[in-house]
Amino acid sequence: MIANRDEGETLSQAIAGDEGSRKAIYHAYHGSASRLAYLMLRDAMDAEEVVQDAFVYAFRNLDRYDPKRGSFWTWLRVILVSRCRNKRRRKRLPRVSLEVLSGIGQAPADTEPSNDPAGALERWDRRREVYDALEEVSPGARDALILRYYEGMAYAEIAEVLGCSNDAARSRVTHGKSQLRHLLTGREEELVEERGIACTSEVG
Repeated sequence: MIANRDEGETLSQAIAGDEGSRKAIYHAYHGSASRLAYLMLRDAMDAEEVVQDAFVYAFRNLDRYDPKRGSFWTWLRVILVSRCRNKRRRKRLPRVSLEVLSGIGQAPADTEPSNDPAGALERWDRRREVYDALEEVSPGARDALILRYYEGMAYAEIAEVLGCSNDAARSRVTHGKSQLRHLLTGREEELVEERGIACTSEVG
């Protein structure tokens, strides 16, 4: 990201057509944009295509950006999410594991202390379970959950990005959490049942 005190100057130069400033903006936000696009699309090629399209649109319309309404990233994120949702509507998305996300350096960071290998492994397994279950959550609720918990956005920001009211954004997150809870509980019960069958077979 570009520091707030430098962003205004860089954007002013970019609006004036300075290619160096545009490259600086691109490199500053490309990583965050790619991560969010991948989380929403589950496909590296589609994510990169959408990211490039979002930047092209943003640079062509820099004169429409209003710094009083938020940072450049806030504005770019609205453009990016809109294009991700359009892309997703046009195709059936593949299932992608958290290992793939991690493999390209886009996995959500583990913010817990790293001096507990066993605990870290348990957290990783849990994150993988949540990520896999997230694919089965309804699209609107899934988008809200990604923006809330992977991007750390406030409900007002989610509402702006998804084009809905604050109450609707909050409702989508709540609904998504309810779906996730149901999915994860069901998987835990299936796992217990499978282990029980395995143990019975071993005893027999």
